[in-house]
Amino acid sequence: MYYGYWVLAAGSLILAIGYSFLWYGFTVFFLPLSRDLGVSRTAISLLYGMGRIEAGVQGPVVGRLIDRFGPRWIIFTGGALTGIGFILLSWAQSYWGVLLIFVLVISVGYNTGFYHPVSTAINSWFIRRRATGFAVLDSVGSLGAVVLVPLLAYWVLSFGWRTGALMAGIITLVVALPLALPFHRSPESRGLHPDGRAPERHPGNPTAETALTVDFTVREAIGTANYWLLTLTTTLRLSVTGAAAAHMVPILVWKGVDEASSAYLVSLFAFGTIATPLLMGWLGDRWSKSQLSALGILVCVGGFLLLLRSSSPLALYSFPLTMAVALGTAPLNWSLVGDFYGRGSYGTLRGIMRMANGAGAFLAPVYAGWTFDHTGSYGEVLLVFAVVLLVSAFLFFLLAPPSQPRRS
Repeated sequence: MYYGYWVLAAGSLILAIGYSFLWYGFTVFFLPLSRDLGVSRTAISLLYGMGRIEAGVQGPVVGRLIDRFGPRWIIFTGGALTGIGFILLSWAQSYWGVLLIFVLVISVGYNTGFYHPVSTAINSWFIRRRATGFAVLDSVGSLGAVVLVPLLAYWVLSFGWRTGALMAGIITLVVALPLALPFHRSPESRGLHPDGRAPERHPGNPTAETALTVDFTVREAIGTANYWLLTLTTTLRLSVTGAAAAHMVPILVWKGVDEASSAYLVSLFAFGTIATPLLMGWLGDRWSKSQLSALGILVCVGGFLLLLRSSSPLALYSFPLTMAVALGTAPLNWSLVGDFYGRGSYGTLRGIMRMANGAGAFLAPVYAGWTFDHTGSYGEVLLVFAVVLLVSAFLFFLLAPPSQPRRS
């Protein structure tokens, strides 16, 4: 079997841990932390937001290290920091202790060792099926969350958030660290070709044809308008979906759902993101990734507006499921970076994009928490988020591959 599939399997399991305890799992900690520490929702949102802006600050550095040294030791270091951070978090007694540990240990580890190096490896090992490879990453990560988020919710609601943090740290160390070992920096380092076979021409598929030959330097890539357009539209999508995921349980509680049932709706959200990335990835290897991204985001806009106007079961279930459709476009977004600019500088280019992503991901959840603290409602938040997603969808419709760089 092509060795790239082992890399994909290990990376998928690593993301299952990270998604479960941070991406999907943070919302399970949200209200217990607020009650136990006696702080506002703005303060808890600040934890998540600062973790995201920290990702932007370290993104270019981590990306450069991945491109230079390969992903293995980056993953190992990040996994160790994340696991140790969760264990330290279980001992924290004050809001400031939680803030320092979450931002300076857990977030540093997660932003270093999870999606960034894993996605860079997949971009290197796959070209023809790049979107499918990214889709498998997200789908298996979400499948892990379907299992682990309810378990995390049980620990947090039954024994306290400290027990939940302790168990998250132990599982991260036991599972994520050994899975770093299969990561080699490229197929060429093992005498292989990407996708397991020599390149072929694809005259009938312009995207695949371009992806086989394109290889921008960092300077060439950031000199194209499309790089910044892709950065902007991805930032808008990530800002809204990240903030809505962090506030999902509080939003559902605001709509009259109890915390335990809200945690199961988070699990439904995770379950929805198993199928949607696979479908989007399969379609993305055959159709326009940017147009598919726009359509997926428009579906999410409908879910936000429905929840804004109604508390019916249809609205409550549509909220996590349409969010899952928007999250299903993530593999398309990140494979577009590889399709447009190649493999050699992918880690660095993703890292530069994360600076903008981090700024948006910091502001959006803090804005949501601040708005609720001052109005007692998420109504304005849902409306603003829907408008931002509409702008993101429009920009995705405008995206097209950049012209190849001219070199002497």
